[in-house]
Amino acid sequence: MPSAIVVATGVESGLGFLLNSAILYLVLSRGRKPHHYFFSALLLICAIWDLGVLLLMVRNTHLDELPAIGAIICLPCGLIPAVIFHFANLYTGQRITWAIVTVWAVTAVIYVIMAAGLYFRIDGAYTYPWGNVFRVLPGPFDAAILATWFIANLWACALLLRASRQATSVLQKRHCLYLFAGLLVITFAIVKTVVVMGIDLPWALPLGMLLNDVFVALIGLAIVKDRLFDITLIIKRGALYSALAALLIFVYSFTEHMLITYVGEAVGASSAVLRFLSVALGIALLMPVKSRLERWIDAYFGERKLAF
Repeated sequence: MPSAIVVATGVESGLGFLLNSAILYLVLSRGRKPHHYFFSALLLICAIWDLGVLLLMVRNTHLDELPAIGAIICLPCGLIPAVIFHFANLYTGQRITWAIVTVWAVTAVIYVIMAAGLYFRIDGAYTYPWGNVFRVLPGPFDAAILATWFIANLWACALLLRASRQATSVLQKRHCLYLFAGLLVITFAIVKTVVVMGIDLPWALPLGMLLNDVFVALIGLAIVKDRLFDITLIIKRGALYSALAALLIFVYSFTEHMLITYVGEAVGASSAVLRFLSVALGIALLMPVKSRLERWIDAYFGERKLAF
């Protein structure tokens, strides 16, 4: 039976994958500016990260598969500092060209070092009392590359914090602070990697995945509450359809249960007839509720009436 660490990490990574995928779709469907694409790239990498960890937990007892899963997780993550730093430069308008070029050049060097087997070389697996993970062998460039991770990410966070102080509107300030908090969280989510380096800290893995979830939850909250990246209409339409679908399912299930339980036995009607009657009642109740629900959602998001 899998340990609590494996179960918790699997649940967190599965949730993170779904959230990252949903927000990735929203950003790509609404964004047309360069910073949208860089942020989408970050969300895609995080989704791969979450999916890889989920596979790692699901296939935890298959030691021969763990190195391949580890490669799927690690290779895209090497791009995170460059993607985050480039995004922050574009989003805030504080473009530091020499720094962007330097970060991307260092990223290219990192991949050359990885290809040479001098950094993050995956070989075999560690077996801990709580579960198994792929094994990363130590290399001579580990400290320098770890420093690059924190310098690039924290510099990006500093740009966003500065932009929040220079913002000309409350909404713009909130957007910068949401992004600052989210990128700060994702920076320290790297704590999870200690277990693949032979350090037995069971809590580090679920903590790292929790930080991944916090990052995407902050971005989702910023989108829903404060229209980050100008994403409003899709959320509104989704909220309307989701609420109507949930209401229809509830009304249908409730009326079907009541009719079959109390009416069917009394009058001897067939279950098929009662199900059709349940659908009719559901539609009859749904139509007047629909307009009220639409007005409430319009008022909440402050947008024009949705054609439905």
